[in-house]
Amino acid sequence: MKKILLGVSSSVSIYKSCELARKYVKEGFRVHVIMTKNSTEMIRPLLFETITGNPVFTDSFVRDYKLMGHIKLKENASILVIAPATANIIGKIANGIADDLLSTTFLSVTCPVIAAPAMNPDMWNNAAVTHNIDILKKRGVYIIEPVEGAVVCGDEGTGKLADIEQIYNETKKLI
Repeated sequence: MKKILLGVSSSVSIYKSCELARKYVKEGFRVHVIMTKNSTEMIRPLLFETITGNPVFTDSFVRDYKLMGHIKLKENASILVIAPATANIIGKIANGIADDLLSTTFLSVTCPVIAAPAMNPDMWNNAAVTHNIDILKKRGVYIIEPVEGAVVCGDEGTGKLADIEQIYNETKKLI
């Protein structure tokens, strides 16, 4: 059974990550979710634990290192999927900043990585985000670009998380 690490950062589209996790589990994958601290303000880890049947990892500092840690977590991982990937996490991983469990895990994995950005269209089109996406692409991170439409704040444009089916299908191609 293949192991998927699902990284979740704090976008309004986080609810779609629950659907993605459910789809992975239904297809027989072992799913281990890594949530950023801010994402736990939007959806509680218990929801992902219920969907996946596995503990959700949110903190780099825990008492039982054997249970956790970015090195232990990445063992036997077939892929790391970051969905949604906010401008914040994209900036961190593009620039080697490892100040939370998700960014630290990204730096330690040797498996393929998918990032599916989700953010306001103006943020998506910002030169810094564009630069960071280019860096990640050059380093072999597979980017599933956001789609066009209305976002929660009412703005229109490219920034919505790609369709869950697309993310799922791209995952299957890479593992």
